[in-house]
Amino acid sequence: MPLTADPSNPSVWKIDQTFPSVFGKASRLIDDVLAQMTALGWNGRDIFAVNMALEESITNAIEHGNHCNPEKHFRVTCTVSEKLVFIRVRDEGKGFRRDLVPNPTDDENLETPSGRGTLLIQGFMTRVSYNDAGNEITMEKEPTPDM
Repeated sequence: MPLTADPSNPSVWKIDQTFPSVFGKASRLIDDVLAQMTALGWNGRDIFAVNMALEESITNAIEHGNHCNPEKHFRVTCTVSEKLVFIRVRDEGKGFRRDLVPNPTDDENLETPSGRGTLLIQGFMTRVSYNDAGNEITMEKEPTPDM
């Protein structure tokens, strides 16, 4: 697994890897990201948030983007430092428009299974954006101030 630390700044860790669209294939990557956050002193609340957002974005890439086709791939790029976690997940799907996903908290959508993941990601991360095609999500997490 290509893990790198910036030689000029050992507190910055990066990974860029491509996986087949098979559930569980990126579990080691997720574990490595969380371990790096722990090593750099991130609090448990933020580690939980990144874990949820990373798992949800990978699940969306596999399920909705690549339709569970193991011949298709998704790419995960992460940078972890003491002050920021940057994550980008891109799939080979045709994409979607986030603004067209029904709000799962609206009364008429409470029993509809779609839209919850993107809502969770938005709530857990500091910044979230999608590329124009809708097949790539970029997420950033800054440390939550101690309460």
